[in-house]
Amino acid sequence: MPPSPERYARPSVVLHWLMFLLFAGALAAIEYKGTLPKGSAGRALFTSIHMMLGQCILLFACVRVWARWRYTAPANIGAAWQIASAKLVHWVLYAIMFAMPISGILFVQAAGKDVTFLTWTLPRFVAENPDLKSTLKSAHEFVGNAVYFIVGLHIVGALWHQFVHRDKLLTRMR
Repeated sequence: MPPSPERYARPSVVLHWLMFLLFAGALAAIEYKGTLPKGSAGRALFTSIHMMLGQCILLFACVRVWARWRYTAPANIGAAWQIASAKLVHWVLYAIMFAMPISGILFVQAAGKDVTFLTWTLPRFVAENPDLKSTLKSAHEFVGNAVYFIVGLHIVGALWHQFVHRDKLLTRMR
């Protein structure tokens, strides 16, 4: 179903909120993992949950790109600088949807470990390499921390439109 000029298509809305839940779950899992003792079963469990959610993010990011291409988005709202800022934040969010899981997969493989998705072992993209592992892990963690800032900007922008401009921007993503 094509969207009206005021709303996103249902698949785009579902994917938006699904990605939010996947990111929230992945971030919560890795934050909680950090509170558990090294070598514990709980720590291993929350690492596995984090990795599975991250791989789901990559999978659904591909679906999301398809949906973005398939369904027309509503017209942008706001001043030129707001529209430019929103476009930049959206591009950064899409980059994060791919960069986070890919860097995570690569740093685990560079550590010499297999990465599994459900019951499948992913093909090796990099050989064991401690220096590369360290670099990729640092990049993964840096972007992971940046997610809080970028998502915060995204939320503040949406709330600004909804409650200051009162242009009902949030109804487009419900």
